[in-house]
Amino acid sequence: MIKIIASDMDGTLLNDEMMISQNNIDAINEAMDNGIDFLIASGRQLDEAKPFLMNKFHPGYITLNGAEIYDKDEKLVSSNPISAKSVAKITDYFKENNLYFELITDKGVFSNSLEKRTTSIAELLNILNPTTTYEKALADTKEILKHAKTIYVDDYDEILNDPDNKIMKLLVFDSRQKEIFDPLRADFKSIDDIVITSSSPNNLEINSVDAQKGIALMEYAKHKGVKPEEVMAIGDNLNDYSMIKAAGVGVAMKNAVPKITEVSDIQTDSNVNDGVAKVIQKVIKNNKTVGNRE
Repeated sequence: MIKIIASDMDGTLLNDEMMISQNNIDAINEAMDNGIDFLIASGRQLDEAKPFLMNKFHPGYITLNGAEIYDKDEKLVSSNPISAKSVAKITDYFKENNLYFELITDKGVFSNSLEKRTTSIAELLNILNPTTTYEKALADTKEILKHAKTIYVDDYDEILNDPDNKIMKLLVFDSRQKEIFDPLRADFKSIDDIVITSSSPNNLEINSVDAQKGIALMEYAKHKGVKPEEVMAIGDNLNDYSMIKAAGVGVAMKNAVPKITEVSDIQTDSNVNDGVAKVIQKVIKNNKTVGNRE
């Protein structure tokens, strides 16, 4: 019997219009009405993730790839920032190589370029939803960023040099993708207290090694007294790998990258065809069958 379901957002719960369909909303609410604990597991910060839900349901959250966990009342359960030493090494590398990156801190999301943030996210949306034109992705991004609580600064040094700021995640974008990211990964292998994942080919997401979706999901389950085999995780991309592997039932979207499909236990439909809703409905039906047997 499944007691906890965790779902990624981009390419999973969100469709090609960056919205949660009514079918997905209805299925999530039905699951919660049937005693299933539902979690959003996202690379986003809490304030960035919440608006997509439009107050249609109220889950718990694993945010920033596992750096923070919130219960359904939005109370912080745990926090795992990147060490100051590693932040310094990583950001120095970014600066030396003239790479655009963002700081996700316990005080908010910081960017030093609205233009670069806009084009980077638009490219990400276009990659995740290939049926959507870049022009449409750009228009959607501009609309999304109108409501985002991003803090724009000219320089990151003041934030980085303030010991009161906890860096929860570092996010770097580049349209050259592997040409830039392969040597970066090689150079960062010596930093043993971080983990590098990705939610799109044009970005890398860097967290504390203790801040992974899978670790966070198992920590949440333990806190709730739920066994790993009673947990389901749904995702499509590399930052979902740890939770797909850790959960008793790992679910890959039809549009998932090959590595996620390979590690998953089952597959569901794509993000544009309500794949999350379809697998949730199967869980609800199976739980009722198991419950009747008991």
